[in-house]
Amino acid sequence: MLTILGLLNLLLRALEFIIVIWVLMSWLPGAQQSSLGQLLGRISGLILNPLRRFIPAIGIIDLTPLVGLILLQAAEMGLQAIARTMI
Repeated sequence: MLTILGLLNLLLRALEFIIVIWVLMSWLPGAQQSSLGQLLGRISGLILNPLRRFIPAIGIIDLTPLVGLILLQAAEMGLQAIARTMI
């Protein structure tokens, strides 16, 4: 059971990394339109698109990646708490 929790934790960290890379790519002209950028956009969209329904952009600033990262980190902490109770 701990290995499943470890794999889920690894998946959450990978999603965090993908979101950060995708956001950083927005600073480079045309980077998000590249094939890598589109792939990362589709993967990060699994987390961010549902959040965009509830969190509007403030002008040109999109806060959904920040909220998504906070939610992913909260999920990681929850998994770690579950893992600690199982030991």
